[in-house]
Amino acid sequence: MHAQQFYDDLAPYYDLIFEDWAASMTRQGAAISQLLEAELGAAGAPGSARVLDVACGIGTQTLPLAARGYRVTGRDLSPAAVARLKREAVARQLSVQAEVADMRSIASAVVASFDVVLAFDNSIPHLLTDSDILTAFRQFKAVLRPGGVCICSVRDYDQLQRGAPVTLPYGEHSRGPDRFLVRQEWIWHGPMHYDVTFVIEKRGPAGPTSVLRTTTEYYAVSVATLLTLMGQAGLVDCRRVDNLIYQPVLVGRRAP
Repeated sequence: MHAQQFYDDLAPYYDLIFEDWAASMTRQGAAISQLLEAELGAAGAPGSARVLDVACGIGTQTLPLAARGYRVTGRDLSPAAVARLKREAVARQLSVQAEVADMRSIASAVVASFDVVLAFDNSIPHLLTDSDILTAFRQFKAVLRPGGVCICSVRDYDQLQRGAPVTLPYGEHSRGPDRFLVRQEWIWHGPMHYDVTFVIEKRGPAGPTSVLRTTTEYYAVSVATLLTLMGQAGLVDCRRVDNLIYQPVLVGRRAP
């Protein structure tokens, strides 16, 4: 299934991935803000930095950054995710300019230059070839102002066993009085690509009932390859940052 359809399907339920979505957003907003100020100094402070989130989804990073005072623009492949982000922003009285766009052509989807390009939650490996990833990184560089930073969070595939089917449970999460069981199921087809099926079930008196089952493909690209591709795209000072959030973060800069 195409990533767009996958995230359209997942948009009403994406918050259920997190034990507490609001708390996770607060933590991520604080962590990203700390990183931006470390990378950009005063230019990375809330109220100053212009942030383009190229995989904004329903707003897991966009919303807390906007709440902190960053000027955030959101773009995402999924119309349903963007629509939910807009609703979530209105509910929080936040100003976010969000529209549908593919990160591989992001330069044609925005007009301003940005201090920061953000692509979190392992969004880059939805691009299934080095060529597509390189195209995306070149687009990110094109919309960055000189000295601006590109920040991506990705899964560290070097830490995983490739090839074996695996189920990753997220546990039981709640929305109001309702309880949901959430898990991922992985099926590999070759050493570098695999399908992920998100399964969400609702607990009931008679047992769990299926709410959602939707599948997409990922490219198990290594951090080293991603850093090389960032460099090939013209970004400089490309490096990995650990212990910021729940995934490694890759940082690259457009030369001043």
